[in-house]
Amino acid sequence: MTRPGVGLRVSQGRMTSERDPAPAGRGRGAAGGGRAARLRKLSGLVVLPAVLGAMAAAGCGASHTSLSVTVGTVDPSTTVAANQTIEFVITVIDTGAAGTAGLTVTANLPADFRYIDTPQLSGSAVRTSPVDPQGQSHQPTWGVWELSGYKDNVTIEFDALALGSPNTYTMTASASASTASTTQSNGQPVKLTAAPQLSALVTVSPSLAVPGEDVTYRVSVINQGTGPANDVSVLVTLPPVFIFDGSVTITGNSGRVGGTNPVEGSALPFFDGFVVPPASGSSPGKLTIDFDAQVLSSAGAQGSYPVGVQVLGDLGQERVFIPDSAPVQVT
Repeated sequence: MTRPGVGLRVSQGRMTSERDPAPAGRGRGAAGGGRAARLRKLSGLVVLPAVLGAMAAAGCGASHTSLSVTVGTVDPSTTVAANQTIEFVITVIDTGAAGTAGLTVTANLPADFRYIDTPQLSGSAVRTSPVDPQGQSHQPTWGVWELSGYKDNVTIEFDALALGSPNTYTMTASASASTASTTQSNGQPVKLTAAPQLSALVTVSPSLAVPGEDVTYRVSVINQGTGPANDVSVLVTLPPVFIFDGSVTITGNSGRVGGTNPVEGSALPFFDGFVVPPASGSSPGKLTIDFDAQVLSSAGAQGSYPVGVQVLGDLGQERVFIPDSAPVQVT
C-alpha cells in the first residue's frame, strides 16, 4: 500500500524512494534534506524483505508436519528366554497440524529376532493401502496410513521370536512418509536369557516282527538351545499289542538325578530325571534311550503299528510331541 506522492521503484537491483518535490531549502536545511533521502534508501532495503517474508507466510498458510515414534513391550517385563515369543508395541503420533500422507512403519528387531505375526492394529489414522510384513522378517514393515495431524495416531502390536545368544539387545522403530522426514524412536532394551531348545526323534529296529518277538526302540532327545533342559522326562505310548520288555541303555552327554525306569510289562514306558546340557559349539546336548518292546504272542491282528513319544522339560515349559512314528509291520 502506498500513499499519494510516495512510490517504490526497483531498478538495477537497487531500490530508491521517490517523493513529491519538497520546497527548496536553504543552507544547512538543504544539506539535511539530502541525508534524509539517503536514509530513506537504506531503510527501504531493510524493511522490504521483512514485509515480503510476512506476506509469504500469511499467503501460503504454511504449517508444521512431524511424527513421534515410541516402541515398547506389551508385557512390562523386557526379559525373554531364548526361543520364546515377545510382543512389541509401536506407536506413531502426528504431532503437527498439516497432516501426514503415505505413512509406513518399520521395526528394527534385535540380532536374530524374527517377526511372527501382528495380533492387532489400532489408532485413529486411516489405512489407505494395506502393507503387511513377511514372516521371519528381521525388519517388518507396515503401511500405508493417512494422518490428519492434531495427534492422529497408529498403534501396532506384533509378536517376534527371540533367538540368539544371551545378551541385552536394543529394539527400535522408524516411521516415514511422503510428507514427513523419517523419524526414529528411542531404543527399547531387551534382555535375552539362556534357554533350552528341544527336539526328539524315535526309530525302531527291526521294522518287521511276528508275535512273540522283540523290537528295539531308540528315543533321541536333542538340545540345541543356549541353556540346559532340566527335569526332562520321556513318555512312550506303545502300540496296543506291544509291552515294555526292559533292556534299557542310556547314552549321550546328559545327566540324571533321581530318575526312574518303567516297570516291565508296561504299555506306557516312562523315563525321567534327566538334565540335557545346551549346545557346545556345533555339538548339541543329547540324551539317547534304547529299550526293548515285545509283540504280544496273542496279538493276532496283522498290520502296521506306530508309536508315540512325548518329551517334557523345565517343568513342562519345553514340550516335544511325536505322534504315530516308527511303525512296526506285524506279520
